[in-house]
Amino acid sequence: MILVPLVIAFSELTLYLFAFISPRVDRLLASPWNSKDFSPTVPDERLIFRPNPAIPGHDSKGFRNPEVPTKAQIVALGDSQTYGTGVDAKEAWPRRLESMIGKTVYSMAFGGFGPVHSLLLWDEAVALQPNVVIEAFYAGNDLWDSFNLVYNWKQLPELRTPDPTLQAGIRKAEQAESIANRANKIHKIVLEKPNVAVDEESTNAPQNGFLPKRLLSQHSKIYGLLRRTKYEFLSWVHKRNNSSRETWKREKTFAEAHPASYQVYDDGQFQTIFQSEYRFSVLNLGDPRIAEGLDISLKAIKKMHQLAISRNIRFLVVLVPTKETVFRDLWKHPSTSYRGLIENEERFWAITKDFFTSNGIEYLDSLPVLQKQLALGIQPYPDSPDGHPNEHGHMAIAKHVASRLRSP
Repeated sequence: MILVPLVIAFSELTLYLFAFISPRVDRLLASPWNSKDFSPTVPDERLIFRPNPAIPGHDSKGFRNPEVPTKAQIVALGDSQTYGTGVDAKEAWPRRLESMIGKTVYSMAFGGFGPVHSLLLWDEAVALQPNVVIEAFYAGNDLWDSFNLVYNWKQLPELRTPDPTLQAGIRKAEQAESIANRANKIHKIVLEKPNVAVDEESTNAPQNGFLPKRLLSQHSKIYGLLRRTKYEFLSWVHKRNNSSRETWKREKTFAEAHPASYQVYDDGQFQTIFQSEYRFSVLNLGDPRIAEGLDISLKAIKKMHQLAISRNIRFLVVLVPTKETVFRDLWKHPSTSYRGLIENEERFWAITKDFFTSNGIEYLDSLPVLQKQLALGIQPYPDSPDGHPNEHGHMAIAKHVASRLRSP
């Protein structure tokens, strides 16, 4: 009978030792499972929010890396398209890039970030002494994110337009209806969809629960290992279920019941769901706030380019299109909002590329390689309304970036 307690004690001490030696192991076994710590973000004075280091799979700075290196040859900045929302950490393109080129790639991307966030993170990025900094510029919502941070959160006010007439038009438009309210109105239907709970304990555990369980949760490494195992298993089950044919049927049925928010695409070979009305609301260059968001974004990117030159760092901007634009040549009967989105995105990229060319900013367009996936019969996005690349899309971007970095 005494053997069991001895084995438990030995296992506990062994895990404590591993956690003491390795910060990564310590984070994996730690207790982020109450409602406060499980928040995906923590407050930040300048960024307003940043990723929470307590979330499994994130480093001590909160970013999605195994650990924070003392030095990284490449730093990737961007939003959820670079963070890898919807795919495993190892499948996100910065991680794929790292394995392809054999150099340390540190990702500082997070959902809701845009070029202004990247500029605010610049000093933190170059502290890793990179030879290359990559800024991923996404058409889907980076313009709104940049506008929001500068105007609504009042960061880097020097990026605002000095034109008083434009300032007045922006204030008038925002007072009539904020973009946030408009986008939320269009997108609120998503809130009606049933959510699949990944881990009831992780998301709903009360601060004050059964005392022995609370003590185990906070102090036992064996409990932490079991909790982590449960989390990974349920995440795997959730991912497997989401890729099933039954899930597509449910998503399609829901989308068809809400045509104002979703458009179903199914040509017999590829199937997915678009949210062009929502994306158009944050990419409509006819709106003075979105036009200002573009101007702000380009100013922020130009500033990063100048800072990179001053440190002899190679600066590369990776252009990331919307899912809708990747599919544009396949859909023969698009909706009005879809056509409006495509027209604005094409105009957006034309302005952006002209600006980069005239300012000597190196860029790489990922649209051709994502469309090539479709030509090869590979779908680079999920079947669901999710607009983030799947593992195939991330692989295509990683290969494209690796090819460019191998060239001078």
